[in-house]
Amino acid sequence: MKCILAVFLACTGLLVLAGAAAAAQSTKTVQIPGVPCSVTAQQALVTVNGTSTQRYGGGTSCAKAVGHRTLDVVSQVYNGTFNMWFSISLTALYQGPTPANPLRLSGSRTAVSTHTYRVLAYTQIALNDKIYGATACAGMCSGNPQLTMHESDIYVPFPATSTTIPGTACNVTAFGPNFALINNSYVLSYNAYVGCKSMNGVQARRLEIGAQVANGWPKTVYYTITGSILTGSSTASSGPALELYTGRTAYLGHGYRIFAMGSVTISGKTTSAKTTSQTSGP
Repeated sequence: MKCILAVFLACTGLLVLAGAAAAAQSTKTVQIPGVPCSVTAQQALVTVNGTSTQRYGGGTSCAKAVGHRTLDVVSQVYNGTFNMWFSISLTALYQGPTPANPLRLSGSRTAVSTHTYRVLAYTQIALNDKIYGATACAGMCSGNPQLTMHESDIYVPFPATSTTIPGTACNVTAFGPNFALINNSYVLSYNAYVGCKSMNGVQARRLEIGAQVANGWPKTVYYTITGSILTGSSTASSGPALELYTGRTAYLGHGYRIFAMGSVTISGKTTSAKTTSQTSGP
């Protein structure tokens, strides 16, 4: 894990910038009970030419890439009047569940030099139908702070979309984009499945899902979000449906849509179909 942590520190860009007038950084790594995995939180408070910035991030990794990972990174500020920590709205970073290993998220925001900040990184590891979790804290972390992921203000804008896979009794169906507030920031979640009314002759199925963001000027063009694609496959013995689901940070003022590409192999011949949702945003 030490090697992975070193790579994380180098790749996230959270190291102190050269020429900074003042800087403070903190890193914490926690082992996750029950699984060979860890979670890391890091922040660097940097002041350059009188402007303060909080650079923050988190990472999680597992030996032999076991399980699927979900990571939520939250920046918090301390209120001394009430002796309480408050999560800063719309700054959290979220991704998962995903097999990506290691999984890393990072961001930055303007800070106030007289304020006290910390970063919480929470991860859930799904392995063998069980969920394992842990929180790492960087900064002022007295009292062993813990984080969880509870959805609120769930918004499902459109019904599912479905397309029949030609020449088969199967279809590919996509759900979403769905939006919810998790730790005061918006998360886009989406899922899809390949289902078959009849499994006669079906040898294998494959599914790919992804999220796209719209650029509306001068005409609407959709760009697939880096890291949003998830793929899976199954055989006939796996059952009648193949399903994938995941989620990631969403931002106000952006339009999102999801797509799902499903394929079915029958008697050695593979056919595919794609379905795309309508566009929506938080």
